[in-house]
Amino acid sequence: MGLFRRRRETLNEQLLREAGLDPAQVLGDPRPRPLQQPPSVLAVVGVPDGSSLSPKEWDATVTVEAPGLAGNRIEFTTIPNGDVIVSEETGDADLSPFADAVEQRLSPPYRAAAQRQHGDLWAVAAKRIQVAQISFPDGEKLEFSHHADSGELRVDGEPSDALVPPELERLAETAGDSFYVEAERIDGDLWEVRVTAL
Repeated sequence: MGLFRRRRETLNEQLLREAGLDPAQVLGDPRPRPLQQPPSVLAVVGVPDGSSLSPKEWDATVTVEAPGLAGNRIEFTTIPNGDVIVSEETGDADLSPFADAVEQRLSPPYRAAAQRQHGDLWAVAAKRIQVAQISFPDGEKLEFSHHADSGELRVDGEPSDALVPPELERLAETAGDSFYVEAERIDGDLWEVRVTAL
């Protein structure tokens, strides 16, 4: 008695094989295709909706009617005091309808991206962020890694001999001896920060 059993060929498959035809092409592929949920309106237009992303990619998604806005994509950050800092926008319109809709589900600070769906309908996705005030005149991105007694500061991806801002060191105090801090400038001395224990 064998351990593996061969699948028996049907008469139709045998005749097709003997005729030199591919049964999968003539009869169709007998294996059913896996079911896939159709993409959401957000995913179709390029705004991540969480369907194919990790659960923490966006903390809130909303749709908003916002007449009079130019362009098709807007990126902005709302800081802790509620002010909106625009990263990417065509024109100079009021973005408070976006912020108001997001803030029904999420409190500032957060980073958001809005994508026009059709007409005046927009999809907005927002992610909570941590904001810190860091006095550092140069660069748009800071990276500070520390392990045991040695550390390295990078400014815009390049190693730097500048003094590590004390605010970065304070942010990492709870991460232990080994950590990585990344800061991206929002505006002026306001930075979005992420601390990772290593």
